[in-house]
Amino acid sequence: MKLIDKIKNSNFNYVRNGRWFFIAPAAILLLGIIMLAVLGFNLGLEFTGGTIVSVNADGEHTKVEIQEKMDTYNIKYTITEEQNTNGGNTYSIKFNAEGDSQQIITELNEYFNDEDWISAESIQASTTNETIISVFWSILAALAGLIIYMLIRFKFTAGMATVLALAHDVLMICALMAIFQIEINASFIAAILTVMAYSINNSLVVFDRVRNYEKNNTENYSLEQIINRSINRTLGRSILTVATTLATLLVLTVISIAMNLSSLIEFALPIIFGLFAGTYSSLFLIAPLYKQFETARLYLRQRKKSVAN
Repeated sequence: MKLIDKIKNSNFNYVRNGRWFFIAPAAILLLGIIMLAVLGFNLGLEFTGGTIVSVNADGEHTKVEIQEKMDTYNIKYTITEEQNTNGGNTYSIKFNAEGDSQQIITELNEYFNDEDWISAESIQASTTNETIISVFWSILAALAGLIIYMLIRFKFTAGMATVLALAHDVLMICALMAIFQIEINASFIAAILTVMAYSINNSLVVFDRVRNYEKNNTENYSLEQIINRSINRTLGRSILTVATTLATLLVLTVISIAMNLSSLIEFALPIIFGLFAGTYSSLFLIAPLYKQFETARLYLRQRKKSVAN
């Protein structure tokens, strides 16, 4: 509690030092753009289309032997281990060989015995395009709903600052996914929406405190002082909330790595990236953004009054 009290009573000026907080995100974004131009995103079959072959993991061939077999085709592939409904383990072999897919499926069917072979499924490119469009519209709908909510509950300038902070969080996740070449699949969509919820919650907590200080400003604090005091009062809560969530995700990640469950890793890592980005933006970026938007709004309102008079 002593640490939280020190944070609440901190005199750090988030608004005045705001310009320095944009350097780190800009550097990460630039590196992400470079990696994206060189390597692109590591897209899963949900976005590129391809084939999924499922075989018994406790069967005749080990994972290493299956990898050696897939290496002979000189194609990009992934092998993930999952638990099936019968309590056993299943290897999911995912690849995109375009016109040679059927031939590879036939050869793999011959490579595995009948007891080990489970299924082969093709994912069409049209399905992936529909998925991408659905994701795009889902994010736009979430942003539109956020702006409407912020207009009702807070000022328009608060909504603008929150939307830009949210855009920062999504861009940071995408940049880090490109930098570390983590596969982007269906779980990535869920991770993005989860991070958006956390980020919005952090922003709402800050702006709720700002609104209260503005309504009860008996000591005539300036806008800059109100913003700084609001962040200091909510900083402890934000850190504890994110720390609790991160602890759970880190445990999940460690267990996933130990058990070689790549699907859980691909879900947990984007959320971890997003929690760091969301906490950073809600504490260090929202303050200078809101200050600039609110200053511009007050200036324009004063100018209209001057013209009217």
